[in-house]
Amino acid sequence: MWNIIIGIVFVIGGLTGKLALIGTNSGGLLALFGAGLIVWGVVQIAKSRK
Repeated sequence: MWNIIIGIVFVIGGLTGKLALIGTNSGGLLALFGAGLIVWGVVQIAKSRK
């Protein structure tokens, strides 16, 4: 659940330009990383409900 929340923050922050991935100064890469966290969180929730 926490990775979904953190992923949402990363996506919003990366796309608005308020946050950037450390070492790259790229908001787009941070948004992509956040999307990956969201997908991972959804998969974990789906597996736990089975």
